[in-house]
Amino acid sequence: LDPTHIGSGGYRLGRVDNTILRDAGTQLPKIPGSSISGTTRSAAIYSLDKNDREIAMRYANATLGKEGYKREHSGKDDPVAKIFGFAEGDEDGTSQIGAVSFRDAEILAFPIPTMLGTKWITTAYLLKCVGINIPEPTSEEEIFVQENTNHPKQLNLGWLLFTNISTKKIPFVKTGVPQIDNIEKNLIIVHDNIFSALVNANLETRTSVSIDFETGAACSGALFTYEATPRGTLFRGQIDFDDKRYPDLKDYGINLVKNALNLSCNLGLGAMTTRGFGRMQHTLIEM
Repeated sequence: LDPTHIGSGGYRLGRVDNTILRDAGTQLPKIPGSSISGTTRSAAIYSLDKNDREIAMRYANATLGKEGYKREHSGKDDPVAKIFGFAEGDEDGTSQIGAVSFRDAEILAFPIPTMLGTKWITTAYLLKCVGINIPEPTSEEEIFVQENTNHPKQLNLGWLLFTNISTKKIPFVKTGVPQIDNIEKNLIIVHDNIFSALVNANLETRTSVSIDFETGAACSGALFTYEATPRGTLFRGQIDFDDKRYPDLKDYGINLVKNALNLSCNLGLGAMTTRGFGRMQHTLIEM
């Protein structure tokens, strides 16, 4: 729903000062599972009713060693820690692996400007990862567009112009979410070799400046740039629940994660959530 900035942990000399995290192998932006897990765990506390929320907050503060807080119970009895895992750290403390695991979220479809408006690009390999088999374009110059759509003899994807255009019936994941149904109508398949280049060339780049609090004006020499995945990017992630090891926690844990995801996606993932970044529309498909 908003641009998303998952920082890479520091400044870099280059086109952008604050870059976003990328997969080392593909150089494509991603949302690490640790970001999703941390945000969801934090939101899980606030998704509880008042009594359980206070219990979970006291336990979390005591486990972090904050002054004035004493651990009153084990993590196995805590409404959040027993699902997300805990490591109490002191001599009397215990630890337990979480019952829920969050995988990295990778790009499935990426919005890109064209002469026909916004289209979403993907690849045959990415569709195969969600169980959809479709042939790959035979060369980097060829693209597949959705059949029954009007398209010119040539079409630009960002700054690249393509003239070798074929129509295909391109199926997509069925979720019932209007935004994703709209992506299916405007889907374009490109060759794997150029997908990364198209994505990285069409990321959103913004410029900000620090404010001098005495004058209320821009600080001299404090200009910086940062990048983000644009609004409309579709990510594919995975959440696993260990119902074999924790069968008694399955129903409670799944409901807790669902409620926490609703809250965390509304508040935003990543950095600069107070500047209009990070909100997401999520949908869960049970496998």
